[in-house]
Order: sequence, then C-alpha cells, then structure tokens
Amino acid sequence: MPNTLKDRRMAKNLKQRELAELAGVTLKALQAYEQGYRPLGGASAEVVLKIAKALGTTVEELLAE
Repeated sequence: MPNTLKDRRMAKNLKQRELAELAGVTLKALQAYEQGYRPLGGASAEVVLKIAKALGTTVEELLAE
C-alpha cells in the first residue's frame, strides 16, 4: 500500500496536474501537499475528500500517512 500522497498518485499513473484537475485543487496546492510544505491534514475536509476520491481511497487512509 503506498504510504505517501505522491506514492498513491504514482500508483494510479497520474501526473500532478491530472490529480489536481480530478480533485479540483490547484497544481500549486497539490505540490505543496506532496512536498510537505502544507500538511494535508490541515486542508479543508472538502479538499481532502476530493483528493481521496480521485485516488480511489478513503480520507482515513489518506491521512494515515
């Protein structure tokens, strides 16, 4: 099981831009979450849910990193 946002994205063969578009977030925000500049746990519940859905996982699994 991939254990980081980047690992999960790469396991789905998605580019950062593709995941950002699927999740409805900006590319810059997604990059900040992946690189740890912004904690994903600090994002709004709506954003975390959209990213989780785009990756085919749950919010709990996504935040358990």
